[in-house]
Amino acid sequence: MQPWPLLEGDPRAVLAPTVFEALRRAVTSVRVAAPSSELELVRLRVAMLLDDAAESAAPAWGEVTEAQRGQLADWPTSDAFSAADRAALALAEQFTIDVTGVAAGPLGAAAGAFGASTLPLVQGVFLIDLGQRCAKVLGALFGGTVTSAEWAAPIDGAPADPMEAISALLRATARLQNLDPVLRELVRMRGAHHHRCRRCQSVRSVAAIEAGADEDLLARTIPGAEKGLDPQARAALALTDALLVGRADLDADLIAEVHRRFVDADAVELICYVMRNSANKIAVAFGADAAIVDEGFEYQMIDAEGETITVAAPPPRGR
Repeated sequence: MQPWPLLEGDPRAVLAPTVFEALRRAVTSVRVAAPSSELELVRLRVAMLLDDAAESAAPAWGEVTEAQRGQLADWPTSDAFSAADRAALALAEQFTIDVTGVAAGPLGAAAGAFGASTLPLVQGVFLIDLGQRCAKVLGALFGGTVTSAEWAAPIDGAPADPMEAISALLRATARLQNLDPVLRELVRMRGAHHHRCRRCQSVRSVAAIEAGADEDLLARTIPGAEKGLDPQARAALALTDALLVGRADLDADLIAEVHRRFVDADAVELICYVMRNSANKIAVAFGADAAIVDEGFEYQMIDAEGETITVAAPPPRGR
């Protein structure tokens, strides 16, 4: 692989501009629909959990007090936070660390505190969580710093409905088609295992099957079962793991391996796909991730507009 060129700012603005603009529109939409002070508390708390000092210093999404900033690590017991603040922070922490505990845990208190604004709040937590994780990884890979000052900068044309805006982000990402479909499916399945999304684990990509993916190969996406995958696939899964688990830190060996196995545009596309796939965290948070098939698999394909369509099972290979 050729050395990656130096890029200033968020690499997506250059290498995936339609996704970058769609992300900004999604954030702009959520910031209108969700409670702004709680979103800012969530942004600061997630930055703290991910040990991202640059993000902590990025422009605020809403007003918080100096006492709240200073006592954010002690939010469960500090008098600086209201019951609604605590509900939002509890949800954000659980969502960021282990989304499978949200529905039976802090979701109820959040729904009681925010009512109809609960869904926009959860959508905002998703954008903050994955937005910061992707930004931190992109900064490490490109030798710079990426924060929400760029990927969350307000933009014209944002839909009033955050779901519409997030759906547009997912479609824009799906239209990126440089990566091999088998590699995309391996990465998608890895994220499904991390987030324990039941529907995602029951889905199979027709494009990946037609390109040679089978169940033996997909079984290797279970964490710890990677033996036998080629070096590029192992690098992709390692990058996915680093992005989704813990503080989104990349060590020097992983950075070097990603540079060795991918050109810069393909690495950015992979990271965009990880964020797209991780929208499953919204469904998991609400306990709405059940498979829609009782047995076998749900087969999906992506059309030219980036829409995901459920289709009939493809014929066996060789016919």
